[in-house]
Amino acid sequence: MLVTLSEIMADPLMRSARPRLLAAGTVESEVYVRWVHTSEVVQLAGLIHGAELLLTTGESVLKLPFEQQRQYLAMLAECRVAALVIERVGPEKQLAQEFVEAAAELELPLYQLQATVPFVALAEKINTRIVSEQASALQQADAISQQLAQHLAVAGPALVPLLEMIDNQLRLGAEIVNQEGAVIAASQRAVLHRLQEEKSGQFDVSVNLYIGGDAAARLVLHAQAQHHQQRLELVADRLGSIVTLAFSQHYKPSAQQAATLALLQSIVNAGGENYVVHRAAEAQIAAGAPLCMLVLQGVDVTRDRAELARHLRAGGQRVFTYVQGHRLYALCILDPVAPRRSRAELVQRLRAALRGEQLECCVGPIALDVSRARWSLTQAESIESWGAASGDEGTVRDALDYALQRLVAQLDEPEKLREFIAEQIGELLDADRDKDGQLLKTLEAWLASGCHATETAARLYVERQTLHKRLAKIFALIGGDPRVNGRVLPVHLAAWLALRD
Repeated sequence: MLVTLSEIMADPLMRSARPRLLAAGTVESEVYVRWVHTSEVVQLAGLIHGAELLLTTGESVLKLPFEQQRQYLAMLAECRVAALVIERVGPEKQLAQEFVEAAAELELPLYQLQATVPFVALAEKINTRIVSEQASALQQADAISQQLAQHLAVAGPALVPLLEMIDNQLRLGAEIVNQEGAVIAASQRAVLHRLQEEKSGQFDVSVNLYIGGDAAARLVLHAQAQHHQQRLELVADRLGSIVTLAFSQHYKPSAQQAATLALLQSIVNAGGENYVVHRAAEAQIAAGAPLCMLVLQGVDVTRDRAELARHLRAGGQRVFTYVQGHRLYALCILDPVAPRRSRAELVQRLRAALRGEQLECCVGPIALDVSRARWSLTQAESIESWGAASGDEGTVRDALDYALQRLVAQLDEPEKLREFIAEQIGELLDADRDKDGQLLKTLEAWLASGCHATETAARLYVERQTLHKRLAKIFALIGGDPRVNGRVLPVHLAAWLALRD
C-alpha cells in the first residue's frame, strides 16, 4: 500500500488510456493504493479488502437498474476502494450522468478511460511496483531488527540505546510511551521533537507493544514531511516485535491488569463462576454491571486489536480484550441505565468500522452480571458457523438477530426439525431442486427483509417483476401468502433452517 493514486494516474501506460476524472474524492496524492484489481463481478464485498484500484468495463453493473448501480457504488465506497476506473465497450461510450453524480455524492473517485489499455498489463505493472515497494520496506525493517537483536544479545535490554539505533537508521525520533501517553524512554531526537513547536507536514506513526495479550505501551516514530507514511507504518509494524521483547523485561503489570487478564482467560476457557466473580471484583467490575461478550476471528487479530478497542470504547464503555490463537475476545461494559441502547450503538459502530474487512465478529446478548459473561460468549460463538452473513450484517453478526434460531439449535432432534421443514415448505423444496435453490433463497431473503420487495430485489440483483413472479410461484407452493394466513414466523424459520441443513 505504498503507491499513491496520483502516481498510478501518471504512469505512462495509464496515461496512454487518457483517464478522465469524472467524480473526485480525496486528493489523489493522499490516496494510497494497496492493489490493482480487475473484475466484472457486481457482488464484490467479500472479495476486496479496501484501498484497491478497481478496473472494469462496467459491462455487468451498467446493465442493472440505476438503483442497483447506486448500491454497487455504495458498496465500493463502504469497502473503501481507492478508485473505480471504467473502460466502456460497445457503442455507448459515455457513462450516465446519474451514475457519475452518485459516485460524487459517495465521494468515490471515478475515472473513465478514453482509450483502450490492456487491463492485465496495467494491473501487472502497478502491482509489481507495489510489491517491490513493500519488499523494500520490509527488507529495511528486517535489517534494523537484526541489528537490534544483535545489540540485545550483547548489551541487554536497555531501551534508550535501541531507540537511538532506530533513530539513526530512519533519521527520525523514536520513543516508547505508555497507554496514557507518558514517555518511558526516548531517543535524543525524540526529546528535541517534544521541545520544539510542531511544523507543517510532521506526523507520528505508532505501533502497540503487546505483553500477555494486552497493549502495554506504544513505539512512536516522529516523522517529517519527507518521510513516506505508509512505508514507515510497515517498518514500525515489523520493528514492534523486537522492541516488545526488550520492553517486556522492564514491564510489570498492575494488580488490576493481572486480574483482568485472569478474568478473561477464565471466561473464555469456562472457568468456575466463583473464580470469575472474584477476578471481576479485583478488576473493578461492579457486581450487577450489564455487559456483553464478543468474539472476532481473523488471520491476524493482534495487529488490529488497538483499533478495534478504540471503536468499542467510542461510546464511553469500559472494554477489556484478550487474544487466544486467531481469536480476539472482548468484554464490553454497557450503560447500566440503557444497556440495550448501549449495545445496539456498539453493534452499529462495529459494522461501520469493520465493513469490508477480512474477518468475522459475533456479538453476544446482554448478560446482567459478570457471572453470566460465559453464557453471552457461548451465544456469540454459536452463530459463527451459520452460513454466510447477510449484506446488512457485513462482517458483524448480532446474536439478537438469531434469537429464534439459537433456541431451535438447542433441540438435539434433527429428524423432527426436518419434519417441521417439510410440513411448512416441503412442496417448495421439491420444486426447487431443479432451480439450484432459487425459490428457497428468494423466500428467505424476502422474509428477512420484512417482506420488502424493493430491498429483496436489490439484494438478489433481480428486477422487481422477476421477484413478483417468483413470489407468486412460492405462494402457490406453500399454501398462500404467509402475511395473509398468519404463517410468517413458521415459514421464515423453516426457510432459514432449510438453507442451513
